[in-house]
Amino acid sequence: MRNKDRFEFPVQPTQQAQPTQPVQPTQPTQPVQQAQPTQQAQNIYTPPTDVVKLPSRGRFYPEGHPLHKVEEVEVYFMTTKEEDILVSTSYNKQGIVFDKLVESLLVKKTIKARTLLPGDKSAILINARKNAYDNEYKFSILCDRCFVENNVIIDLDKIDAKEDNRDGVEFTERGTFVTQLPKSKASVEVKLLTGADEAEIVKGAEQKAKHNLPETVATDRLRHIIVSINNNEDILAIGDFVSRMPIADSRHVTKKYNQVLPDVDFTYEISCEECDQGNKGVVPVLADFFWPNE
Repeated sequence: MRNKDRFEFPVQPTQQAQPTQPVQPTQPTQPVQQAQPTQQAQNIYTPPTDVVKLPSRGRFYPEGHPLHKVEEVEVYFMTTKEEDILVSTSYNKQGIVFDKLVESLLVKKTIKARTLLPGDKSAILINARKNAYDNEYKFSILCDRCFVENNVIIDLDKIDAKEDNRDGVEFTERGTFVTQLPKSKASVEVKLLTGADEAEIVKGAEQKAKHNLPETVATDRLRHIIVSINNNEDILAIGDFVSRMPIADSRHVTKKYNQVLPDVDFTYEISCEECDQGNKGVVPVLADFFWPNE
């Protein structure tokens, strides 16, 4: 086919050029607003809460502490957020996994786990385990006599605070107690140790071991718990007294400390299935406490 015979689109007649209009300045574009999540989307799920009665009833926290004279705390039920805390390699390596767990569960965030008394922290952890799974905690022990393995089932709903014993002590308004020593007849004021206090004692012991210094476990602990002697709060005077304290006085302070210390009664007592031997002890909080076997 010759070029003149090829099919071609018809050509439109040329339009007469129009005078150009001045270009109008463009309006600045408005920034695109991101869609905000609705209130319903923000609150898809709010964990339920529960109330934990504190074994201390807030009696041994100093004025200014969030739990001073507070008898109970509100806590959340455990969620996947708390599961992440439990499996955190970093937290477990540092030994702070239960502190982080407790702080995550507490509704009132001004409460720090390191400032809690051990019994109060235990009560919160037991409540968390019960609400996350169920009230039964199963573990095994070996009989003291025949060494046969026995299965033990603890009902966490029946775990109560240990009995209050005020014999031979007088409580003060600043969360301490006073007792008279049997030998020296001195009047000593004693405070209960928090998690932070216990950590400080351990750190001091590690530093002494690092520098090959002799261990002074008993006196170090007494220096931490005794806050005054005959109303004298001088640290040097307390240290000097502790270093020369009669052993009967030392044992008296320890006895009264353990007597007053608020805690949960986490003990068990069973008879061996094989030999009927009575076995009792403290319930072990093992790895499966928060990971029960299905």
